[in-house]
Amino acid sequence: MALCTTAAAVMHRTMLASSGSFQVPAMGCGAWSWGDDKGVWGWDAYDSNLNETSVASAFNAMLDGGVNFFDTAETYGDGLSETLTGKFKKMASETTDESVLIATKFQPGKWKGEKNVGKAMLRAAKESCARLGVSQIDLYQIHAPLHRSSLRDQGHALAGVVEAGLAKAVGVSNFSLDQMREIHKALAEKNVPLSSNQVEFSILRQYPLHSGMLADCDRLGVQLLAYSPMAMGRLTGKYSADNPPKGRRGFSNYPMEELQPLLDVLQEMATKYSKTQAQVALNWVMAKGAIPIPGAKNAAQAEENVGALGWALTDADVATLTTLGKKGGTSNWQHG
Repeated sequence: MALCTTAAAVMHRTMLASSGSFQVPAMGCGAWSWGDDKGVWGWDAYDSNLNETSVASAFNAMLDGGVNFFDTAETYGDGLSETLTGKFKKMASETTDESVLIATKFQPGKWKGEKNVGKAMLRAAKESCARLGVSQIDLYQIHAPLHRSSLRDQGHALAGVVEAGLAKAVGVSNFSLDQMREIHKALAEKNVPLSSNQVEFSILRQYPLHSGMLADCDRLGVQLLAYSPMAMGRLTGKYSADNPPKGRRGFSNYPMEELQPLLDVLQEMATKYSKTQAQVALNWVMAKGAIPIPGAKNAAQAEENVGALGWALTDADVATLTTLGKKGGTSNWQHG
């Protein structure tokens, strides 16, 4: 099993910011499971091995592999994920010179009672900064296009967070192509670039390819961040019809027996490249031009994720996986 790569070998992508740009690795790390209180990943529930010690080891393993970009949200664990991420960042700063980049998100539902989205977003960003232990967030995102205010007002609110010095760059998550364009336009009115749109993107949800989202992100200079790039574990080879994933893993929730032909090919390719199925699935996302942000509950998972870097699937293998995959669709939460 090929797991790790050197930090020097990690490719980087450019993220636009109000004061120019900054570099992020070609892969990030999602911190949804770190303190999860929604019954998805098993924190204080079915996974007795998921705890602060295990996720701290995941954080350090990602850093050791050259991945210093971590994505969290104020809604993950009702702020616990942010608190833990900030704690790990502080501990890392005491032992290494490696910078740690943190992305977090504004949860529209939490602030639905505040009509003034600009005021709500400033308060939320300040609270996130406090939990993270930072004075400025590297990437501040709207978690979903569900606030009752207009998209123009939401774009101006994001610009307000930048103008207040609370964020270096801003993005959105789960926004459709048209919604993303509206936010991009509103931010441009304030001379602030839209840095990213974070959507579910994997072999099992290729909707951003079919909708034109990926192509438009490239045109606008917006980075597509891919959450659930392993389809909530379904593409890792760990699960089968007899052993389906536990918890409320609703994204790309296809019956495992329906996925077996794809999983068989993933295993063939894993053998061909001396990698794992998970690494092949992550490499496919990068081949399509997106930045995957897989989760990691422990050091072993983090090291496996990092092993998706430093090599590439052939164009023919990328095409095969694309054909075997699923288009996916949208929902009330997922517009893009």
